[in-house]
Amino acid sequence: MRNRFWKTGIMSLVILILLGQPIQLHSGPVMNVGPSDMVFQPTDEEGYMQAWNVNFRGNGMLIYITFVISNLGPKSLNNGVSILIVQQGKVRVWTKEYDYQSLEAQKGQFGHKSYMNWLRYENGKYFIEIDQGDKSTPVIKLQLSPYGPGLGLSDGKINVSGGGYIRFDVPVVSSAATGHIILDNERTELKGIGGMEYLHGNRPVHQFAKRFHLIRSYHQGNGFFVGGFYGTDDSGYSSLIHAKVMKGGKLLDSGIVKKVENLKESQNAFSGYTIPQKTLYRMNRCAVMESQNYYSGGYYVLGNISLLLRAVLRVFFAKPYVLHYNTTVSAWCDDGDATKSIAELEKKKPTATFPSESTFYLINP
Repeated sequence: MRNRFWKTGIMSLVILILLGQPIQLHSGPVMNVGPSDMVFQPTDEEGYMQAWNVNFRGNGMLIYITFVISNLGPKSLNNGVSILIVQQGKVRVWTKEYDYQSLEAQKGQFGHKSYMNWLRYENGKYFIEIDQGDKSTPVIKLQLSPYGPGLGLSDGKINVSGGGYIRFDVPVVSSAATGHIILDNERTELKGIGGMEYLHGNRPVHQFAKRFHLIRSYHQGNGFFVGGFYGTDDSGYSSLIHAKVMKGGKLLDSGIVKKVENLKESQNAFSGYTIPQKTLYRMNRCAVMESQNYYSGGYYVLGNISLLLRAVLRVFFAKPYVLHYNTTVSAWCDDGDATKSIAELEKKKPTATFPSESTFYLINP
């Protein structure tokens, strides 16, 4: 594997890969995703990337930990870890890039060590240990005990011409999460809800994409789950969005979203990007509306990396941000609902309503 590295902690900067090329889709919904679907699969392809994003909510804080292994990046840096913590309205970010010699991973097996940072799976539980080797960065230990199986978002790999592909999943929808964090010389015992997302691809065609959008619930068997891309003006695709609607463990609808309607938008003051506040997703059976409740936090990608990596990323990305929002999702899934107007939908009771999290990985204006 070539010893290169892509910016850690930015799923979008490595997932927005395949727009503008012929697409072949997986034949059916993939439901039960677990460790065997996320094993270390290195290749010599320049665009190779795998990312595991672990999240925690509890103790009055949100924690996002991202492990990345990739061939894209400067010199011999091919792996890294980033941490994002939101607490009392304050956002703090730490990112570390590591040399290939610091990576311990076995092809075909889940789990790896990146310097002193661990991600592993034992006896039905995921274990995360974070120590970036700097007293100014947090030390974190987490144990995730999933309440049920994971969920495929892209329904396997989305294949493209030339051997390219991209895959995105939610291997941990919801879990009991325990552990501790040492931050600013203070230790806090952690207890809350955890989750994990996974991304795997081999074609970094970032010039075809403006943004990646992820919506997910933290309730096992219930929620609206979305992963997808919004293309540039010359990509040939305005969007390619995969989604699933679940209630009580039953899949109500699944597949590529037929139409995305932004009903209300506003400018995010932190990034300057225009973000939808209310969006309607039209699927095969369901019409699903996501409404923004509040902005949880975000960060400017180029502000939290080394000067060397910043110079590399500026070649590709003019204005990369990551923004998190708390949202509410309402789904109408009766016969004919998928094509009804928003006025008609709002007059009737939704089939299901879910609390959700919406994350935008913004690449270029």
